[in-house]
Amino acid sequence: SQIADKTLRQSHKSWVSAIQWSPTDPFVLATTSHDGTLKVWDIRSSLPLHTVKATTAKGEKSLCLAFGDGFIYSG
Repeated sequence: SQIADKTLRQSHKSWVSAIQWSPTDPFVLATTSHDGTLKVWDIRSSLPLHTVKATTAKGEKSLCLAFGDGFIYSG
C-alpha cells in the first residue's frame, strides 16, 4: 500500500521528521514532526488514530521515533 505525503502533511503542522512502520501490524505506522507531535496511523484511514505531544517544552521539535516493547519512543 501507498500512503500519500499530502495525508501526513495535512495533519502535522510542520515538517514530518520521521516515519516508522509498526513491527507487529502491517497497516500501522507512526510519524513525528517539527510541530512536536507523534501520530499513529492506520494506512486504511486518512486520519491519525492517535496524536500525542512528543515533547513538553513549547517550541521543541520531535526528530526521531522507534517502536519497542509496546511503546513508541520519540525525541
